[in-house]
Amino acid sequence: MKETPAAAAAELKISFAGAEAGTASEALGLRREEGRPRVIHFWDRPVRPAGGEVALPLLDRGLILRLRRDADEGPDSKRKADLTVKLRPCPPLPGEWQEDREEEHWEFRVEEDRAGPAFTPVLSASLEAERKFGDALDAEGGDLEDLLAKAQRELLEAAGADDEDLGALTALGPVHAVKWKQDWDGLPGSVAIEEWTTDGGLRFLEVSVRADLGGAAAAQDLLAAGLKERGLVPPSTGETKTRAVLAALARSLPG
Repeated sequence: MKETPAAAAAELKISFAGAEAGTASEALGLRREEGRPRVIHFWDRPVRPAGGEVALPLLDRGLILRLRRDADEGPDSKRKADLTVKLRPCPPLPGEWQEDREEEHWEFRVEEDRAGPAFTPVLSASLEAERKFGDALDAEGGDLEDLLAKAQRELLEAAGADDEDLGALTALGPVHAVKWKQDWDGLPGSVAIEEWTTDGGLRFLEVSVRADLGGAAAAQDLLAAGLKERGLVPPSTGETKTRAVLAALARSLPG
């Protein structure tokens, strides 16, 4: 029997786009050399009808396949990579996927995504698995199938994805990311700040914090207040950076 999992925590996010992202970066005192640079790729099956907007079938079904790796700087032994399967919104799942799980090389998490300014809760389930750095580099050329962990295949099957969904996928990337962590008074844990840029000129800066579900509303207010203390007014409208970036990358594909 399948049931919708229940989240115990929430991730609260406020994103700045374009010129506002640059303003936010300066206000937060971000220095690229102090952040962690990574390269991100996604996989989908873009459909570009003549004269129409690009369609992303997996994303439209709430399936996100994301590969992250450290940028090329540094020795091979210290460069890391991970592959995440995310279900957002999360569908009903069988019993083994009803709560957070962790094994030696992977972690499964169920939480609410709450993106400003509305902070509407969206149930999200994700399974992040460590991958070898060299294998991640090879996968960026197109084929993701060999990189999926056994548990990730099981999760996708539980969510109703079949071989057709995972066949003939196209790599979308790169997205150039830098991540920082800061400690702000009053907020639970560290504040994560991540910048995404693309070769096509897109730029996003996301500020986020995780909190227990019971404290999410208070953390949401504290996050907005912390931005205002730093001279930043949270945007009055929000844009989902994942969809905006994937659509732009799909439009830039040749042919």
